[in-house]
Amino acid sequence: MPLVSCRACGHQVDTSAMACPSCGATDPGKKISRQQRNLIIFLIQLVFWACVLGMGGRYVWTHWIPPLKQFVAKSQAAAPSSGAPDIPDRIGMPAAQ
Repeated sequence: MPLVSCRACGHQVDTSAMACPSCGATDPGKKISRQQRNLIIFLIQLVFWACVLGMGGRYVWTHWIPPLKQFVAKSQAAAPSSGAPDIPDRIGMPAAQ
């Protein structure tokens, strides 16, 4: 197996070595360490999910909120002035006035 220089100390190590025998650096044959790689993956996932949540929130704000506002405004305008809510009875018929 080929030998490469450790990225931390320059000692010659095998490419399949999990740690440098000289300095103890993890994955000495790779250009970046496992911790750095995991951090990069975490940051990419964080940005991705922030975008997904942001776009989902924008979709809800632009497509669901306006119809809900109109529904609430119409129901408030159509509410009886007596103050009692218009509640249907148990068989689905409108409440008696």
